[in-house]
Amino acid sequence: MSKKILIVDDEKNIRMMLKHCLKERKYNTDIAINGDEALNKIKENNYDLVLLDIKMPGLSGMDVLKKVRERGNNVNIIMMTAYGTIERAVEAMKLNAIDFLSKPFTTDEIRSIVSDVFSREELIEEDLENYKDIIEFSKKCILNQQYDKAKEYLKKAIVMDEESPEPYNLMGVLYEYERDIDNAQKNYRIALAIDPSYKPADINLERTVQFNYSEKGIKLDEESLDEDEK
Repeated sequence: MSKKILIVDDEKNIRMMLKHCLKERKYNTDIAINGDEALNKIKENNYDLVLLDIKMPGLSGMDVLKKVRERGNNVNIIMMTAYGTIERAVEAMKLNAIDFLSKPFTTDEIRSIVSDVFSREELIEEDLENYKDIIEFSKKCILNQQYDKAKEYLKKAIVMDEESPEPYNLMGVLYEYERDIDNAQKNYRIALAIDPSYKPADINLERTVQFNYSEKGIKLDEESLDEDEK
């Protein structure tokens, strides 16, 4: 049976581009033009995935995410933003949103992240075979609020690929969620020692060492970078 995806964005061009791109992969798509319509459709339908713009007139994407979770609905949600960052990313993670698309995005990026989300659902702990599976399973643990297990598998990812900064950066984000800034900074520094050009960790470290610390501007991965930060 075809996966059912809800596209939520107030920009018509974005909605049509996403709809066309996903239909090519035989996904069943639906559209909402604002937060209120999205909430109604999510209440009335069983979606496999929601692509949710974070900034819309009226109810924002964060408002929609919060209300959906308050209803006990754990549908997969990918947050989309034109600003290249999720200002309240730690809160979004707490509400089980770990996947983010930064506008402008390509059709390949859309298809890749949607495929990763659906593939993640099928991952079985006993059958994890490679680095990508381990990273995706750690995200699955975060979605299920199994934060200790997420850290456990991020550590396994580090052992499998010592030259990748990604698990360290994501580990740092988890520590930020726990308000453990010292360990968050430690992991960002390790990521940068591995790859000094890895922008998400660079931006996260710079932000956390500021006198007036703020979660605003947290960078989960390279997809969450502004164009001028890449």
